[in-house]
Amino acid sequence: MTDALSSISGLERGLLSDQIYDLVKSMIKTSQLAPGEQLVESQLARRLQVSQAPVRDALKRLAHEGLVTHVRHQGNFVAQYSDEEAQQAKQARVAVEALAGRLACGQLAPETRSSLEKVIDEMHGAVEAADLPAFRELDFGFHRAVIEASGNTYLPRMWDIIEPSLRSMHLLGDPEFTGDWHQVADWHRSLLDVLDDGDADAASALFEAHAAGTLLDAQGED
Repeated sequence: MTDALSSISGLERGLLSDQIYDLVKSMIKTSQLAPGEQLVESQLARRLQVSQAPVRDALKRLAHEGLVTHVRHQGNFVAQYSDEEAQQAKQARVAVEALAGRLACGQLAPETRSSLEKVIDEMHGAVEAADLPAFRELDFGFHRAVIEASGNTYLPRMWDIIEPSLRSMHLLGDPEFTGDWHQVADWHRSLLDVLDDGDADAASALFEAHAAGTLLDAQGED
């Protein structure tokens, strides 16, 4: 009986840890938790009305993925990025998106394609409403959906690692962009079209060029 109760307790802790992990990860990705902000186990536990153990487990997992930095004798902090790390994140994004475009080419399920079409329409709607935060979230959602459509289970994990740095550097939906945001939305339609064409080399090249242009163009093009 004792062993059974111990297993149930471990399961409950694991489920709580997963939920806390998802919550904190989402808060980092949406900038509710800023780079460099300290994550205090006891405060998070009180806020979530749980014990510190599942919070500690979740933070360890996030640290392993590079989203949280553990500093000995100081605690846990939301990861922040040096100029060198920023450049590496840019390079990683180009590589991930080029491979995702290649693998997803000709492989989009009808519901995925319909969802991406809807995202593009909503991007135009966000432009009309002058809602840059919404546009930015839709932008990330589009790229994440294509990466998931690649069928490679490792690519979404890699995207999760680099996404917080992309967000902190405003590499998608750059608020300083002064061009036509409707055109930015239309660039995503071009990406969707190339996935339909069935030419994997062309899809990879366009996704790579799109990502590299976003990261290197002085106007903040995405």
